Amino acid sequence: MLEKIVSVYKLKERYGRLTDNVDQFLTPTRKEPQCPYRLLNILFSDMFSEGLAQLGDVADWFQLDSGKASNNQLFWEGIQEAFTSNSELFDDIHFEDEVLSTLHHLNLKKIVHHDWNKLCAMWKNLNVEYKAVLTKYTMSGTHLSNFFEFCHGRHDIYYLRKHLEAKPHLNSTVAADLPEEAHIDSTGRPHSRLSSASSTLTTK
Repeated sequence: MLEKIVSVYKLKERYGRLTDNVDQFLTPTRKEPQCPYRLLNILFSDMFSEGLAQLGDVADWFQLDSGKASNNQLFWEGIQEAFTSNSELFDDIHFEDEVLSTLHHLNLKKIVHHDWNKLCAMWKNLNVEYKAVLTKYTMSGTHLSNFFEFCHGRHDIYYLRKHLEAKPHLNSTVAADLPEEAHIDSTGRPHSRLSSASSTLTTK
């Protein structure tokens, strides 16, 4: 009788491990349309905007001691935790105008379980694209024109602009020159037409 109980227990244990593995593969990790907007809500929130402003600063001793100074890993792990958690602070489009009214179909409550590397790459690409649009916008000589006209339909870039209008002290951080390593794309796709970079984007 004891042997049967042990056998059943081992079977359940093995089945449980298999189920966990299947769930791991079934969990979606591909970037979906709502992901950039949810990420921007988090980055520009009061909780993380100060950390965003300090990206690129010399790593503090705690980060160095923990071995997480590279790529600001400690900061991005916090972003990952927020991104994969349910919070009303991040679940909706934060601004309303004619351009953003077309995003009503997006469900920001739908969470895709990106790791911190993917979220970091997503932000860097948004940052690069924004800078390219900003360059064209400021060179146009008509700064009173609609910023969205220079976005080639990229609502996420325009949404980044709206966050910066709400927190203008972050403009210098977002518009700062990025290091060469920032020109990456986790999907391995070539750089879009919005970017002024001539190199292709490679997987980090």
